[in-house]
Amino acid sequence: MEFRSLEGDEAFAFSLPRRSRAPGTSAFVRAKDEESKIEHCLRSILPSFDEIHVIDNGSRDATAEIVRHVRETCPEGAKIRLHAYPFAVERFGPEHAETPADSLHSLVYFTNWALSRCTRRHVCKWDADMVLARERSEAFAGLLSGLGRGWPAAWSLAGQTVYRAPDGTFGEPRGEVNREVRIFPLSYDVRFHWREHWEELIRPRWLRTHHFAPVCFHELKFLDEAEFDHWSTTDFPSPRKRREWASFERLREERPRGSDRRLPATFLDDQVGEAGEPAGPGASPRDAGRPAATRPRWRGLSGAMPHFVGIGAARAGTSWVATHLAAHPDVRMGRKEIHFFDRKLRAPASSASARDRLDQLRYLARFVRARGGGRIRGEITPAYAVLGPEVIRRVAEWMPDAKLIFMMRDPIERAWSQARNGFPRWRGHRVEDVGRDELTAYLDSDPVRRRSDYANCLRAWMAHFPRDQFFFGFLEEVRERPGDLLRELFGFLEVDFARPDPASLATAVNASAPVTMPDWVRDHLERTYAFDTDELSELVGRSVPWAT
Repeated sequence: MEFRSLEGDEAFAFSLPRRSRAPGTSAFVRAKDEESKIEHCLRSILPSFDEIHVIDNGSRDATAEIVRHVRETCPEGAKIRLHAYPFAVERFGPEHAETPADSLHSLVYFTNWALSRCTRRHVCKWDADMVLARERSEAFAGLLSGLGRGWPAAWSLAGQTVYRAPDGTFGEPRGEVNREVRIFPLSYDVRFHWREHWEELIRPRWLRTHHFAPVCFHELKFLDEAEFDHWSTTDFPSPRKRREWASFERLREERPRGSDRRLPATFLDDQVGEAGEPAGPGASPRDAGRPAATRPRWRGLSGAMPHFVGIGAARAGTSWVATHLAAHPDVRMGRKEIHFFDRKLRAPASSASARDRLDQLRYLARFVRARGGGRIRGEITPAYAVLGPEVIRRVAEWMPDAKLIFMMRDPIERAWSQARNGFPRWRGHRVEDVGRDELTAYLDSDPVRRRSDYANCLRAWMAHFPRDQFFFGFLEEVRERPGDLLRELFGFLEVDFARPDPASLATAVNASAPVTMPDWVRDHLERTYAFDTDELSELVGRSVPWAT
């Protein structure tokens, strides 16, 4: 696929191949004025990748000189290629929104040009402020070595934000973990396209996405540097950036929280192997030499909160998901649908008040007798999909780093399933015996319509949680590729995958009675449930199965 800029500069025209046959993985690193971080970044990933392309975007500091120094002095420095992209690139936010995607000054064109420098079969988008966690380097190397086997896939990586104070000490706020798809096959149908405030990776529907379970890198932010200069606004549209900005301002004003974890001043050197080995198997270099009594601990009730919450949608495969999660040895679940936040929580109390703490204790009591002894706690209550904004805000305050599971299916099929299940259970007669007017009124009722409007549900939750904390699954995938869906879900939750037997994968759980949908019902639902699949696909990050 050929790319030519709006400005017509043939020197920066490029193409993306249909596929690359050279084995291995390339990394590309976009860099501008990163002299304080680029060496740590490169030294941490040199052993991992087969080639590293650094694209210097007109740095005014010593970034390029440092890259050359690392290339010349490190044993594996020959892997590094340094490229110059001399055009001013518009910043994230309004500047980007006003720039055509095919302009040399667009983030989209710049990133695709950087991608075109790569030559290996797989590519990793690595940022100049990211440092590979040393304790994860072996597992990460194992991931890269296995990329060429089996069906092609993309992989998301998780990173913890780490802040450095002017005095040289480091700290990481609890729960500030961000996940993004960063590894993918090199081909023209996997590339970056324009989105209102930034560039976004697009990939074909057949390309599955897996999640590398552990937090594998640290994203560096230095409190004495202008870390948000690459944005043209501080009214950030992204919940992730709003959270980072709040932490940055809070720590710059020296207002740490009890849950912030302090790290040693040697933290960065530890990550690139210049300051000793980890204290023991599985130990992090950041704790090396620190007395056990002084190592930071989580405080308050937040550390006891569930690791995941299934928030919906009803009649979309949540019972099947709950059954397989409850059977996993690393998962500890209460009964499905404890309905705490939609039925048992009184009007939300003020944050950190005595009543708020009591409500948290009441919630945690639901997990005392939960099944299993696993380290990952969670619950699934599909009614949470339609919680009000004040209650969702309370969920976010109690467990800001919770992973959220949202299952979906064709909204018309979902509404019909709810009718088939609801009439016998709650009204005592079969849906076939219901009159036309009564059934129409039921299907048009607010509880049914709201549960099928997935985009509206997600917008309410995404106002308080970043998208990388969501797992999106579809009942259609449960039916077509249940094993792959479970593998992706377990990776998202960071637990080992043990494939269940085929019979259990194919067994429906809590299925509605099989009743054919009348043609008039389908016609009515198609007219009244015409939800925008394009908007939902954008929120989810991929095409939904029922999109036409």
